[in-house]
Amino acid sequence: MNTRSFKNPLDKNLPRPIRTGVWASVVSAFMLIGIGLFWVIHPTSAEASFSIVADSDAAIRFAKITAIFKAVGDVLPPIFVLLAIGFHQFRLAGLFHVVTLLLVIVVDMLTWGTYVPQVQPLDVLQHIPFAIPIIVAAYCFLKPIAKTS
Repeated sequence: MNTRSFKNPLDKNLPRPIRTGVWASVVSAFMLIGIGLFWVIHPTSAEASFSIVADSDAAIRFAKITAIFKAVGDVLPPIFVLLAIGFHQFRLAGLFHVVTLLLVIVVDMLTWGTYVPQVQPLDVLQHIPFAIPIIVAAYCFLKPIAKTS
């Protein structure tokens, strides 16, 4: 009976690109989960970013609710990636990385570029450090690996 269980994603028998992709995924997960925690710990930072004046309790509560949704959107993708890696589903993890890149990083860049008042290029480019390990991991997982027999 073949049971599915977590396997060592850094097994020495795995090809080098896969191990590189696993490390890039860990870095990416650490960064995205960290920024998700930031939104929960400092929910009113959204007000400063978007120049929203917290003139009422309702505005502060709205910022906190928004921060929770933002945090969930930042934390869920790396959890799915880490689960896929744990089950040695590296191609699936690569696809999750592509989706994360499009739905989290690119959408966030467009949101910042569109809605932040007096936006500077650095405001949008600050998302690139989050995209780099995602791109590396996706490339490593989705690139065909030559079988050495």
